[in-house]
Amino acid sequence: MVESTLASSEIPLVRAHDAVLLDLDGVVYRGALAVEHAAGAIAAVAAAGASPVYVTNNAARPPSVVADQLTSLGIPTDPAHVMTASLAAAAMLRKTLPAGATVLCVGGPGLHEAVGSAGFRVVTSAQERPDAVAQGFGPQVGWAELTEAAYAVAAGARYVATNLDATLPTERGMAVGNGSLVAAVVNATGVRPTSSGKPEAGIFHEAADLVRATRPIAVGDRLDTDLAGARAAGIPGLHVLTGVSQVPDLLVAGAHERPAYLATDLRGLLEVHPAVVRDGEGYRCGDARAIAVGDAWGVVREGTLVPGERLADLTLDELRALCVAVWAAADAGTPVERSALAAVPATVTPAP
Repeated sequence: MVESTLASSEIPLVRAHDAVLLDLDGVVYRGALAVEHAAGAIAAVAAAGASPVYVTNNAARPPSVVADQLTSLGIPTDPAHVMTASLAAAAMLRKTLPAGATVLCVGGPGLHEAVGSAGFRVVTSAQERPDAVAQGFGPQVGWAELTEAAYAVAAGARYVATNLDATLPTERGMAVGNGSLVAAVVNATGVRPTSSGKPEAGIFHEAADLVRATRPIAVGDRLDTDLAGARAAGIPGLHVLTGVSQVPDLLVAGAHERPAYLATDLRGLLEVHPAVVRDGEGYRCGDARAIAVGDAWGVVREGTLVPGERLADLTLDELRALCVAVWAAADAGTPVERSALAAVPATVTPAP
């Protein structure tokens, strides 16, 4: 697929794939509530024969806890269909350490459980001379735990982090994430860890392997983790507009994080996705047309160009055409000014 375009599908995506690798926060739920239409769409995915698998950088919670939360939201889930960054870290360690090796775990119960279940001896002190350090987010992690990690890493232990997300979304805003805690150990030792979570490819492959999928599709709301990770893994990515990355973010997306498909929410898995094709100086998707040539860029409506800074209430096909037009201009060496794109006050009109 050409980097500056979107893929198309003449059949609903769920019929083209045998598994759907779903991000959680911003895709399936927001805090304690399910995202609108999520439960119904996931039920339809399962009914169509594709396996839902939940892929999260949250390393603190065991799969059973994640599954219980989803089930309480009306999305019945087996823990065996949950892939956490802690499980991915344990899988990474299995490839380099012998069974029974000692691993110092810094993080929540999910990390300790994943590493222990992988056949390693879990310790919490550098005095145990661990073979490796596995670090994941846990709200209790503080100076003492970070210092034990620093002692062990400085002594030569292999260093693995579940993810390098600098921040963690909470009800009060963006809190300190695992990447910020990892930075303290890096600053003390000069050693950078290998990451097992998104946007690394491994966690997606591990998730697909849970259900022996050969044709998975990944779904996310963050371009820099979910969609960049899908690209790194060679898996088609569907971006939904129910979470972090919105229209302006899509327009400025680099080739390494662009999705294959766009949808307003998870119902996009149940829909066909029209092709975006070249149309003169612009691009067309269905009846929607967009142009990005030099300073002239935006959506053509009733024969008139509506400039990007004046766009509002985009249709999904308009957004598809506009993304491809802007991406193609950037890839051809004549990008639209990033400051102008980032200021686009555009929303997408959702399906009824």
